[in-house]
Amino acid sequence: MSRLMTATGVAISVLCTARLAQADEATTATTTTTNNSVDLSRSAPEDMGDQAIGATLGMAGGGRVTPGGLRVIGHYLYQLTDSDWFDGTAAFTFGSGEPACFRDRMDDYLCDHGLVDGFSAEVGANVRRFLGSVRANTPSAFWPYLRLGVGIAIIRFSDDDLTGFGIPLHAGGGMRINVADGIAVTAEATLDVGIGLFTQGLGVEPLIGGSVTAGAEFKL
Repeated sequence: MSRLMTATGVAISVLCTARLAQADEATTATTTTTNNSVDLSRSAPEDMGDQAIGATLGMAGGGRVTPGGLRVIGHYLYQLTDSDWFDGTAAFTFGSGEPACFRDRMDDYLCDHGLVDGFSAEVGANVRRFLGSVRANTPSAFWPYLRLGVGIAIIRFSDDDLTGFGIPLHAGGGMRINVADGIAVTAEATLDVGIGLFTQGLGVEPLIGGSVTAGAEFKL
C-alpha cells in the first residue's frame, strides 16, 4: 500500500512539474512576442525623437508675381504633442530673372512672369500633424502627414527691378518613411496662397503657387 502511495505521489509531482514548465514557456513566448512587436498605439514616428532637422529639394511653380523655380528648404522640427510637430523652415526659390513687367495703354504697371521666374527667401512657422502609420507593424513604417503654416518672404524679379514683401500661407501633405535608426526620407506637395506688397507702383498683389519636394530628416 505504501509503495502504491509513493508511486502515486511521484506521478503527481511529475505532472505538476510538467504543467509548470509549460506555463513558464508560454509566458516567455508571450513576453518575447510583446517585446519584439511595434507599439501599434503610437500616432507618430518614434525614431523622430522630440527634435529633428531636415532638408528638402524640389520645384515650385508660380506666375505673374509669384516666384517659381528650384526650391531648397531647411527644416527644424520640435515635438508639440503626440501627433504634432512644430516645423520651422527657411526656404529659397531660384528662378529665371527675365523681364516680364510693362505699362499698358492706361499707364498701369503690370507683370506677367512665367511659371519658374523670380527669386524668394522665406522663413516660416508650420505645424505638421501625423495621421498614423500605413504599416504600423513594420520597422520601416510609412507615416502620412498634413502641414499648415505661414511665412514671411522677400520676393525679387531682378531684371524688372521689382521687389516685394510677401505673406504666404502653406497647406499640404506628405509621407515620411524611416530608412535607418533616426534617419528618414520625405516627399511632400504644398499649395501656397497669400498676398504681396510690391514696388514700382504695383501695390498689393495675390500670391498663388505650389511646390513638390523630397528630402531627408535626421533625429537630434
